[in-house]
Amino acid sequence: MDCVLCKSQLIHGEVNHIVDTESQIVIIKNVPAMICHQCGEYYLDNETAIKIEKLVDELLKNKTEITIANYTEIAA
Repeated sequence: MDCVLCKSQLIHGEVNHIVDTESQIVIIKNVPAMICHQCGEYYLDNETAIKIEKLVDELLKNKTEITIANYTEIAA
């Protein structure tokens, strides 16, 4: 698979996924992804994306301004 932005090759790695709402910021560390080695754009597989969506929904219930979670500890 190639990057849709720059057409460069993707490599397996981990990223910090950031969700910024109007009132809260959620940072999820160590998320497995395919990362473009040229431009840095990253892509999540369907299973990971669904886990991230559910995780963010739960973390937003905390009503904290900034929440930081580790994907490898929560999604296991």
